[in-house]
Amino acid sequence: MSLPPLSLDTPVERFSARHDALDPGDRWYSDRIPLSAPGPGEQYAFQVDLDQCTGCKSCVAGCHSMNGLDPGESWRAVGLLVGEHAGQARMQTVPSGCHHCLEPACLAGCPTNAYEKDPVTGIVVHLDDQCFGCGYCELTCPYEVPKLNHRLGIVRKCDMCSGRLAAGEAPACVQACPTGAISITLVTKADVAVTTRTGGLVPGAPASHVSQPTTQYISTRPLPEDARAADHHALHLSAAHPPLAVMLALTQLSVGAFVTSLVANRSEGALAAAIAAIVALAASVLHLGRPLMAFRAVLGLRHSWLSREIVAFGAYAALAAAYALGRATGGAPRVVAAVGIAAAVCGVAGVVCSALIYVVTGRVWWRARYTLVKFAVTAASTGPLLVLVLGHSAPLGTFAAAVVAVGLADEAWFLARHRGGTGDDLARTVRLLTRRLGGATTWRFALAGLGALVAPFADAAGFAVLALAVVLAGVLIERYQFFVASVVPRMPGGFRR
Repeated sequence: MSLPPLSLDTPVERFSARHDALDPGDRWYSDRIPLSAPGPGEQYAFQVDLDQCTGCKSCVAGCHSMNGLDPGESWRAVGLLVGEHAGQARMQTVPSGCHHCLEPACLAGCPTNAYEKDPVTGIVVHLDDQCFGCGYCELTCPYEVPKLNHRLGIVRKCDMCSGRLAAGEAPACVQACPTGAISITLVTKADVAVTTRTGGLVPGAPASHVSQPTTQYISTRPLPEDARAADHHALHLSAAHPPLAVMLALTQLSVGAFVTSLVANRSEGALAAAIAAIVALAASVLHLGRPLMAFRAVLGLRHSWLSREIVAFGAYAALAAAYALGRATGGAPRVVAAVGIAAAVCGVAGVVCSALIYVVTGRVWWRARYTLVKFAVTAASTGPLLVLVLGHSAPLGTFAAAVVAVGLADEAWFLARHRGGTGDDLARTVRLLTRRLGGATTWRFALAGLGALVAPFADAAGFAVLALAVVLAGVLIERYQFFVASVVPRMPGGFRR
């Protein structure tokens, strides 16, 4: 029995016939990548035809396989937008990855200069050998593209398969897409700078003006302006970062205690403050994927608030220890006083840098209005209590209690103000704090409230240790919530652990 001849009606057959007809010197997939390198003022960019995307995730699988990623590691994602247009429900799958921005926020925030933007292609490349795994780029990138590989202790991300592009072949995601929805195109940087001043890449995406992403999303059907990611209202906890929570609490306690001791002219508090600062810096090293490379933290001093924080606190710890030693050994009063003032300035600068590390990420829960207040309240409450524990007799407990009360009132006002909302990021943070984190929030208020009640009695009745313990415990819970309750702006269906 003879079979009828095969037709070329299936995609596989058409692809095979086209492949066999290629001249060996031709460039494969040349219809999906530019035929020439970027010219002056141009760079490579992803172009996504939303009309062609079926949400099959072949791009995710192709990228994972070609780049040899670990299980659970992904450099691409496919999300879903839902909305209504002209009375009709509308769903749209949206593939996304690194957008190789004109002003990469990951590069600006990196303390080790582990990122570079190729001056010819515009591709943002991560330099694995220079990374020490702090993960700060995960926070600064509006799209959460870089991800920490815990096995290697470094961050990794998409480099647009730059080696394949240089050899005239398409990136893995482009080659894997069965419908041709993803391609590489050339964009003019000046045009991107103009088009990213307002709006986002797609409805619900982070504002484009932050980093000026170059990815081009095209469609013949307009997306509804009110479209949102299918998981927009889902409550997801962010990473907790325990070493950073401890580091923030202890550095602020240290600076508060040192400034109090300096004003009160007491040397014991200065020594305890220096010790607390050293312990805090040691705790921060535990956050790194490659702790032995911690010395690289100062390389990004010109552009990274994390580098500036490390330099400020390093100088503060050294100067505070020198001040305490000078007071203990009877050093020259003027010199010792100058060292003390310099230490206080560096300490306060370090606390401000700590706040700006989070402020520049653009997350609304980490705005300066909230972050600076939290950090200042911690320093002004725990610091005086530590000095009181060391035997100072001034009415510091009453002052600390007042500061704690002000901080609690501010937090209660925040919860009350945003409790009724459902859509914006602050309302979602409040839902996390009062629902999934409701138990921790109760403990936070209970401990801080107890500290505020006990602290005034510490001045005379010797309750200083108890007051410091409960207030500091409340601060640690608040720092934990500071990280996990932060709602992250991301592309639809964006990267999550």
